[in-house]
Amino acid sequence: MDGQKLTFRYISNRTDRYGYTRTFKVYECEDCSGCPLRSQCTKAKEGNNRKIYYNEKWENQKAYTRRKLSEEETGEIYGQRKIDVEPVFGFLKANLRFTRMSVRRQDNVGNELGFAFMGVNLRKYTAEKTNPTLDDDNHSNQKGSNHQKLMIGTFFKSFLASYVPPLFYTTVLLP
Repeated sequence: MDGQKLTFRYISNRTDRYGYTRTFKVYECEDCSGCPLRSQCTKAKEGNNRKIYYNEKWENQKAYTRRKLSEEETGEIYGQRKIDVEPVFGFLKANLRFTRMSVRRQDNVGNELGFAFMGVNLRKYTAEKTNPTLDDDNHSNQKGSNHQKLMIGTFFKSFLASYVPPLFYTTVLLP
């Protein structure tokens, strides 16, 4: 585009494989033949000119996002996200090797994520608590040192309390 003008040619509508239609304004160079920068500027076949596809909606969205991210309040929110959210996902991926879903459909994915987050929360809960009756090794003075036993015990206690109906009822007769 060695000093060449780009003129508006036409509007192009493209539909992707998901059915979303995008509108582009197509600008074309007046004449690319004999341009010394042609090989760096375009991959178009000889005889065709350089075309630029401009999606106005997409460019406006990028400008809006750039503007929002540069605001001080937004920076504080994203700074807090690094503290609150990212460590949980990092733990899930690095330590629990939870890198992809094993199910499909939104409700199933929600259930699977719920179990994963429940595991993280149980681990946190049991790491904060110390229970010397379950902590039978020599590390009873370390906070949360035996969290796996505690986590399993806590999980099954909460599971039994909420999901398993009583097996039998006893009646106590008072004199």
